[in-house]
Amino acid sequence: MEAFATFHVDVADIVDFGKTAIGHRRMVPITGGTVTGAIGNGVILTGADWQWIFEDGTVSLDAHYALKLDSGELVEVESRGTRYTNDEGKIVFRTSIRMATSANRTDINHRMFNAIGSRGENQVVLDLYPAD
Repeated sequence: MEAFATFHVDVADIVDFGKTAIGHRRMVPITGGTVTGAIGNGVILTGADWQWIFEDGTVSLDAHYALKLDSGELVEVESRGTRYTNDEGKIVFRTSIRMATSANRTDINHRMFNAIGSRGENQVVLDLYPAD
């Protein structure tokens, strides 16, 4: 199956709040990036990924950001999932993504997406697949 979209999400350094009263909290600023695929080409605008860190190192992800497609369409992105380190030491992501736009795009507004991703030094790469 071909990905509906690929996001190359640029991120800044982690802001680590440490162990708060309800758990270990971090925030990763989203600073930009690019979008390609059937969704259309475009750029990623700013946002943030709020994270909870579990004792076993698993990270709970809650990212909220925006896209601006070359067509001029603005797209809101909400992504929730987990990140972990696999047996080879590679950081991998599994997320569910909901997007919304004011444009008449049922391929965006009426769908959920599953994303498989990886984390580089200052970038996250996500491949989005329709959940339907």
